[in-house]
Amino acid sequence: MSLVKRWPDEAPTEPLPVCASGEFDDQRPAHPPLRQMKLLFAVATLAAVAATVAVALHISNQSEPSAPTADARRGDCLAWPPGAPERAMKVDCADEHLFEVADSEAMEISSDPAKPAAEGELRQICARAVARYLGPRYDPGGRFVVGMVWTPPASNRQLSGRLMCGLQLASDGIASVGFRGRVADQDQSSVWPAGTCLGIRDGQPTEVAVDCAVPHALEITGAIDLSTVFDQAAPSTAAQDAVVRDACGAATSAYLSPVALDATGLALRYQPIDEAGWVAGTRRIACRIGSAKPDGGWATLRGAAKTGVLIDGQPAAAPPTPAELPPADVTAPVVETLPESPSAQPFPESAPPPAG
Repeated sequence: MSLVKRWPDEAPTEPLPVCASGEFDDQRPAHPPLRQMKLLFAVATLAAVAATVAVALHISNQSEPSAPTADARRGDCLAWPPGAPERAMKVDCADEHLFEVADSEAMEISSDPAKPAAEGELRQICARAVARYLGPRYDPGGRFVVGMVWTPPASNRQLSGRLMCGLQLASDGIASVGFRGRVADQDQSSVWPAGTCLGIRDGQPTEVAVDCAVPHALEITGAIDLSTVFDQAAPSTAAQDAVVRDACGAATSAYLSPVALDATGLALRYQPIDEAGWVAGTRRIACRIGSAKPDGGWATLRGAAKTGVLIDGQPAAAPPTPAELPPADVTAPVVETLPESPSAQPFPESAPPPAG
């Protein structure tokens, strides 16, 4: 419906009165009175202003997100104001966005979607939706994680609403991380520039880049591209280890120079690429240094390794002398299997973040 009502092409006028004899009434002026002319001028001016405003609003809306989440379908990309995923809007996938929709449907659940039991069920639903959406083109061990946006109506927040399943970058549970382009069209490798630190939550590393001055679990020292060594067949972990052992060792030495890795109290770790990741196109591996604990957890680090790092609040111990070293080759990197990184918040980001 148009915002501007169309006015008649000519202003309505009363018919001139006719005398009984059929002659025009000589007492009526030949032209409209001045008051009527002013009124017609004011109406025409208001109509012109309204039309201008309507055009301006139309132009303004061209740059705004195109549709609310209720219209989101698979393949759409979403963005939302900080802390308000329930206000997600569709945007062009070539622009920066926070979420790529794999499936969307209205549904009812029997409990609050933020409770662990309901959340676990919804995450399983979304994992299956992503599997249908991308199939072998998705790398479960890559930098994109399965996420969900639950947008229930305010009047019935615990029972019904719209569940949107999709892919997003892992976040710290406070602010979502933006990216450009569709997931299937880009490299999903979990790599970052050298010097990046990855956060820690509940004693486990996350895949979220943080400032090295704040608590973190790992520090990136470089990245290795396995496509220059292996062909299309997925290499075994042993085959990858034979390449990464030396390549990550050299990258780490160059990154820390003139500080030796032993002097930092940290060990070199990396995450091998599994078959599913290789099929999806992942080829790069990040070289990471950290301090694993015997119980399976990770020490909390503060500061950068080459400028002085604290390990659980303590400075690194002096490296052992050669006589104290065990006979095994302790300089070889250890193949780490990190737990699945916590995904970005599926519910409004003010809610408590899900555990690991």
